Amino acid sequence: MTKWYMLAGKENDVAVSSKVSLARNLRDHVFTSRLTTEEKEQIAVEVENAVGESLQGKFVTTRMDSLSRYAAISLAERDLVSPEFVSAQEGRTFLMTPDESLSLMVCEEDHVKIQALLPGLELDRAFELADQMDTILDDALGFSFDPKLGYLTQCPTNIGTAMRASVVLQLPAMRILGRVRHLSNTVSRLGLVLTGAYGEGDTPVGSLYLLTNSVTLGISEEAALGNLSSLALSIIEQEREARKELMENLSFQDLLWRSYGTLKSARVMSFREFMEALSVVKVGIAAGEFDIPMNTVNELIFSMQPATLNTTAGKALDRQERDVLRAETVRELFR
Repeated sequence: MTKWYMLAGKENDVAVSSKVSLARNLRDHVFTSRLTTEEKEQIAVEVENAVGESLQGKFVTTRMDSLSRYAAISLAERDLVSPEFVSAQEGRTFLMTPDESLSLMVCEEDHVKIQALLPGLELDRAFELADQMDTILDDALGFSFDPKLGYLTQCPTNIGTAMRASVVLQLPAMRILGRVRHLSNTVSRLGLVLTGAYGEGDTPVGSLYLLTNSVTLGISEEAALGNLSSLALSIIEQEREARKELMENLSFQDLLWRSYGTLKSARVMSFREFMEALSVVKVGIAAGEFDIPMNTVNELIFSMQPATLNTTAGKALDRQERDVLRAETVRELFR
């Protein structure tokens, strides 16, 4: 089955993925923190039945406590569930379409978190998918909603639209040129947040950054998505200009071809080493130096992660076994 991250998306030389999440609570139940395991399981049954009635056969249901540790962590690596959802699996349920583009976390912080994930810069389409599911569940179950405050959530900071939208951007050129910190400060003044997607600070793994909205109260979903899309496009253009600068620099050209050599020849490769080399080589792919589809490169960001390699192999590999398998898989693509 083709997964969403294997497909091409708009602006995918910089934008890796777009995500829209909607936090919702059933009006006939107390918040998740006060639920027993049995009550959480009852909510999962209600959600599963509601989805099944409208979208029969479209979702696969998984009880989180039935998964191996590495299979659960793999879901988090692929941005399908939160690390907190994995940390305490009892009483939690996960529903997902086979292509992984639409999913539901049941009894995480809130009763239901609807999530739509798409490749590239596709925020409007991701919201459309999430909104359709929102309507189906609200009609069947009824969500907690106040005419003045909006959707009621366990965390007060989510009250209002209870929507979190984000774009994962790969910004190796801006990072190398030292421009990300200034960009982050500018973004924060506009009511958005730019953080490392994998690792905090100025050097997140693979130069992956998460651009997300921080305001849910007093603004419509459409306005929030419009602001986020506009700023994402601006950052994408800045990264493209920075890449042009780098491609004229001899030191970067040397780094580029050394990184390509690592991907093409390494026999053992850690995830961090892989991601750093890939982010540099991606600049060369965008410049036409290497003939590799951009969506294939972006797919590797998800499929080469540690627990996901375990899941693919169907067993718990040790670190060296994973590093060997990763290098072997990457060599096959870049040879």
